[in-house]
Amino acid sequence: MKEDIEKNQVGPCGIVCISCPLGSGTVAKTAGQTRGFIEGYKISEWAPYVSMDGERIDWDQVVRGMEWMMKYAVCAGCESGGGPPDCTIRICAKENGVELCSSCDELSSCDKFDWLGEHGEQLRETLKNCRGASKEEYIKSLEGSMPWEE
Repeated sequence: MKEDIEKNQVGPCGIVCISCPLGSGTVAKTAGQTRGFIEGYKISEWAPYVSMDGERIDWDQVVRGMEWMMKYAVCAGCESGGGPPDCTIRICAKENGVELCSSCDELSSCDKFDWLGEHGEQLRETLKNCRGASKEEYIKSLEGSMPWEE
């Protein structure tokens, strides 16, 4: 998936797609590898003999979860039609013709990031610190890290 993402793609929220675990394909790839280990080592057959506080794990559901991640835990990035279709940040940016929220005068009081919890606040702070920067300058300033990992 990493090869499919435009190198300098960034969402209006400030997430640099190539460094995102969903955009880079890391989550989907890891889920596939984990599913392969579960099936290849027949974990579901011997795991019931290893107690986990007396609770049994439904390995069919675990594998189903891995398959879900392989299929849905990928993102082409907002600029390429990826990301949550109901993302309040992307919708607002599109309606207001904003490429990166750091150029929006209402960023400091914006509640569109709230649905992302702590990450939303960290993204908003990172964008505030990059006011006036071009998209390319913003990406370069992050040096391949997610904005909330600075």
